[in-house]
Amino acid sequence: MKVKKYLVRDVAEAMKMIKEDLGDNAVILSTRKVKKGGWFFGLGAKTFFEVTAVVEDENHKKQSEKPKRIGREDIYKLQEILEKNRQERLQKAITESKAIQASNNSNVTDEMEKIKEMISELKMMVISGKTTNIPPGIEKIAKSMQIHEIDNEVTSKLVEFLRMNYGDIDINNEEIEYKLIDYLRPYIKTEEVSLEGRIIFVGPTGVGKTTTLAKIAARLALEEKKRIAILTLDTYRIAAAEQLKTYASIMNIPIRVAYTPQEARMHLNAMIDYDAILIDTAGRSQKNDLQMRELKAIVDTVIPEKVFLVVSMTARFLDIKDILRKFKEVGPTHVILTKLDETNAMGPIINVPYTSNLPISFITNGQRVPEDIFVANTFELTKMVVKEVLNYARTS
Repeated sequence: MKVKKYLVRDVAEAMKMIKEDLGDNAVILSTRKVKKGGWFFGLGAKTFFEVTAVVEDENHKKQSEKPKRIGREDIYKLQEILEKNRQERLQKAITESKAIQASNNSNVTDEMEKIKEMISELKMMVISGKTTNIPPGIEKIAKSMQIHEIDNEVTSKLVEFLRMNYGDIDINNEEIEYKLIDYLRPYIKTEEVSLEGRIIFVGPTGVGKTTTLAKIAARLALEEKKRIAILTLDTYRIAAAEQLKTYASIMNIPIRVAYTPQEARMHLNAMIDYDAILIDTAGRSQKNDLQMRELKAIVDTVIPEKVFLVVSMTARFLDIKDILRKFKEVGPTHVILTKLDETNAMGPIINVPYTSNLPISFITNGQRVPEDIFVANTFELTKMVVKEVLNYARTS
């Protein structure tokens, strides 16, 4: 058999050359595009076709005692080669298609986020009076909500509700506080949870996961008299493990450190008799896909009853939305909001449950262990948000 490759500008040129060189019985095995020439990084390179053709050797055919059988075997071999090439091209096409689809899905998600942002901006144009007149009292409420970084959709709905039902409002009237509480309360979802079994704490860096875990550990051990243990997988920061060991020693709580998911599984099996096991993890950036996959693997290994996503109230709303979207992959069941004492913006109390549909379980408001933490309550949180919104509206 003769096999020959041709570098041509188009397949028609290849067919002509193959016919001249190998005759009418030649078979094309494969074709692929290649680039030749060019300058720096391939700029200006020209595209060619590399065509591989094969034909049965006539001399070999004449010398063979069984030409038909040999020819048939050769054909079978060619068929195998062609089928293999076809399968490889098919698999390559499938792989490229999946890659394109994944890229398109990502692009669609990004585009949807941009569209939502544009809609929110348009709504805020309406609220700020650029496209319509808003009664003075309602406008002050809207601007105050904007200062507190409350979701634009919630703000625009409240503005429309007030306009439709009251025309305008007197922000100094005590009755307006109750009206706002009644309206905003459904947006603030909370849940007091039973702290039993395996409970894992996840979230970005610097949000206070370790301190929050220690506060809840103290609550369970000292107030509720439960038998608890602590497992930390935060081996990135030596200080974090030492901090937890100090808290655990003071409260006489057993603590173990795991460096791998396998070690975590082993420790958890040894802690099976405890009422609750609190599991600390290293802070993960929602922008680091590798870290998020590692965290997902840890959660899948631990198989927790509760997954607390810890979010700082000092974060910008744009970042909070990104955190909620990326950490959704690890299956959070509840949210803990931290650093209430470090911010004047009440937006996260509404934005987090409204955006993620996850209930808030705890809020922390300081560094003291175990004092600076309280169970989230819908009415009390709504009252807090409304009070701060009205305070700014009345003094601005």
